[in-house]
Amino acid sequence: MVAKRSALLVMNMTNSFLFREYGKEVVLERAQKMIPAIRALQEEFISMDLPVIYLNDSHLPTDYEIKDWGPHSMERETETHIADGLKTDNLFILGREWKDWDLDRLQGKELMFEVKKGTYSGFTDSGGQPTALHSLLKKLGVKPGDTLYFTGIHTNGGIKHTAADAYFRGFHPVIVSDCTDSFDDPNGNLGMNHSQALEYAKYWYRAGIMLSGEVSELLGSLVSSGIA
Repeated sequence: MVAKRSALLVMNMTNSFLFREYGKEVVLERAQKMIPAIRALQEEFISMDLPVIYLNDSHLPTDYEIKDWGPHSMERETETHIADGLKTDNLFILGREWKDWDLDRLQGKELMFEVKKGTYSGFTDSGGQPTALHSLLKKLGVKPGDTLYFTGIHTNGGIKHTAADAYFRGFHPVIVSDCTDSFDDPNGNLGMNHSQALEYAKYWYRAGIMLSGEVSELLGSLVSSGIA
């Protein structure tokens, strides 16, 4: 079931991850095709007063992973912008240097957020410090036992690590399989491909795996039943 305070997470659907002219190592151009389906889910969540949270790399030169992947999604650069076609109006942004008092500015009506990060996980920043995500979820009333719906890229990277951290914090991760993707792994160099990453999360993190149409149908059933 979709809890009243479920949230939709959208990971790294930014220029640097989607368009070759902005990035190299992390780019998955075919993921551009997911934009309409993710946008449709965003509209549905917003219509039900459920939050939509972008989790986006916004790197500093000192971030540890830059040593391995090279500069990408560097803070304050155009490459970190959310891809055209996704919903961005009234976006409340929580940067890498967020403080608790930033959340005090919330008026209770905000539903669109961007949490910036410096590691694979949406919960953990470079050096092991927390991002704003967990505190934001608490502020929004999304609590352990509630469902976090995952969209974006990469299934075998950032989504996998964020799903793990969500599970460890008591949330129920659901990965929307047609709104997530990752590099193919024909030689086994990445450890797993998209399908294998889904199975991994299903086994180890008890993640649900759903199609976007199934999520929409579930949301619609809750509206019609008066639950949401």
